Amino acid sequence: MNSNIIFRLTKNTIIISQIRKDVDYKSLNNTNVIDIKELKFSIDYILHNSELVANFLNVVIIKNNISIVQINNMEIAKFVMDLINTWDHITKLIFKPDKNIELDVFFKILDNNYIREIECYTLANALIERLDMNKNIHVITREQNNFLSDFMKDNILNSYSDIYDKKVLVIKTNFKEVDIEDFKTFIAFNNNLKLIKIVSFSEELMTVIIKELVTFQKQNIVIEIDEKNNDLDAIFKVVNHLKKAYHNYLELNNIKFKLNYSKQYRESNFFKELNFITLKYIFLIIVLISFSFIGINYWRQYRDQIKIDKQINEINEILTDAEVHETLDDNETDIEYIDETDITTTTKKKSTYKSVYYTNFEQVFDKLLAKNSDTVGWLKVNDTKIDYPVVQGKTNSYYLNRDFNKKKNSMGWIFMDYRNDPVSLSKNTIIYGHNIKAGIMFGTLKYMLNSSWYKDKQNQIITFNTTDKNMRWQIFSIYRIPETDDYLKTDFESDDEYQKFLDMLKNRSIYNFNVDVNPTSKILTLSTCNNHVNRTVIHAVLINDEDQKK
Repeated sequence: MNSNIIFRLTKNTIIISQIRKDVDYKSLNNTNVIDIKELKFSIDYILHNSELVANFLNVVIIKNNISIVQINNMEIAKFVMDLINTWDHITKLIFKPDKNIELDVFFKILDNNYIREIECYTLANALIERLDMNKNIHVITREQNNFLSDFMKDNILNSYSDIYDKKVLVIKTNFKEVDIEDFKTFIAFNNNLKLIKIVSFSEELMTVIIKELVTFQKQNIVIEIDEKNNDLDAIFKVVNHLKKAYHNYLELNNIKFKLNYSKQYRESNFFKELNFITLKYIFLIIVLISFSFIGINYWRQYRDQIKIDKQINEINEILTDAEVHETLDDNETDIEYIDETDITTTTKKKSTYKSVYYTNFEQVFDKLLAKNSDTVGWLKVNDTKIDYPVVQGKTNSYYLNRDFNKKKNSMGWIFMDYRNDPVSLSKNTIIYGHNIKAGIMFGTLKYMLNSSWYKDKQNQIITFNTTDKNMRWQIFSIYRIPETDDYLKTDFESDDEYQKFLDMLKNRSIYNFNVDVNPTSKILTLSTCNNHVNRTVIHAVLINDEDQKK
C-alpha cells in the first residue's frame, strides 16, 4: 500500500486530498498525470521531483485562474505546504478538517509570502495575532469556542505579546493534550523566559518541558520545583535522569534545576540545610577556580589565534606571488555573513574571490611542501573564509591541535582524513576543521546552511586542488546532524553499497540541488562541529579535473 496525493480543480479552487491505495506505477507513467482536472501524484514522486511538480501545478493554477487552495487531510498539510509556498497566485488557504492547525504547519504558513486569508477549524488566538501582525493574513475559524487551556489561563497568555514578553511561567497542574500544544506554541515564540515554576511535579510534565526546550534551543532558564506536596525521591530520580540524558545541552545552554523547599521542610531539616550552605560555599570556591582556568584558556586561545593569523598571512603571500588572477566585477557577487546573535540578520561584504584557475599551484605547492611535507591540497569555498592548504597526518587526531607549522595550537588546521588517498582520491575524500568563532578554519562553514548562500549557483561549486590536479566539485547535499560517523566511510565493498551511501547523503540535505551521484562518482565531504552534539556537513561530487600546469 502507498499514498497518493490528488489535486482536483473546481472553479477557482484547487483541492488537495490524500488517498491510500495500491499504486499502479505503469498507469502513472512517471508523470503521474491522470486528468488535467484531477492530477494524481505518488508521495515518493513528489519527494524526488518537488520542484518539477510545484512548477507544473503552478502553470495549471495560472492557466485556470485559481486563487484558492483547499487541504482535505491534515496529515499531508505540512508536506503540501512546501508546494503551496511556491504558488504566487494563491491568496486564500482553506483547511477542511475539523482539527487544530499544528505548530509545524503554522511555521510553514509563516514562510508563505502570498496568502492573505485562511479558513480553518480553530487556531490559538496568539497565533492568529502573529499572522495578522507579521504576515497581514486574515484568519477565519469555524469553531466559535476558542477557549484557552489551563496552562494559558494560569499564566494569563491572552495575546501574542503576552507570550513573547513572558519571563516567568507557573505550571500548577499536570499537562493535558491541549496544554502540551499550547506550551509548545509558547516555547516556540517566547524569547524572554527566565524561570519555570512547577507546583505539581510529574515525570511526564518534566519530560515534555525539557524536550521542548531542547527542540527550540532555549538558553539561560531556571526550572524551579516546589518541594511541598511533591515526592522528593521522585523529583531527584527524574531530574538526575534528565541531566544524564541531556547533559551536553543543559551544560551548553545554561539550563538549571532548583528545588524550592517549603518553610516547614526547612524548619524540620535545619542541620541538613546548614550542611547544604557549607557545600554551596565550597561550590562557589570551585566556580571561582573554574573561572580562573577559563580565563587562562581564553588567553591561550588568543595567543594561538595570533600564531594562526601570522601563518595565514605567510601562506597568502605565497599565494599572491603565484597569482595571475582576474578579480570579479563589482556587481557580480557579495558575501553575506550572518550575525551569530541574530540568524535573521546578514551583513554584506564585497567578495574577494579569485579563481584558482589563475593561480600557479605548482609553484604554490612547492613552497608549501617545503614548509610542511604533509601538504596534500588546497581548499577554497566561495563566499566564505575557507581558503587554506590542506594537510594529512598519520592519524585524525594529529592536526586537531597542531597548526600548519606542526606546532601545538588549539585552533588546529584543515586536514584530510588519514585513510584517504590524496593522489588518486578515495570514493569519499573527507576534510575536517574546527568551527572557530573568529571565523578561521571551518568557522564560516555553518553559513553555508543559509538559504541565501546555497541557492546562489556560484557558491555551489567548491574548489579542491591536490598537488597533481585542479578540481571543481558540485555540492549535492548540505545538512546539520547529531554527532555520528555514518557519513565518514571511505571504502565500500560494492557499487550497491556505495549507491545506498550516496542516497542517504542526498536524502539528508536541507535543499534539493538536483545533482546526480552514482557509483562512478567521487565525492568530497567537509565536516565540522556545530557544537558538542551536532555536526555541520557538506558533500560535493567531482565534476571537473585537470592536470596541474607543468
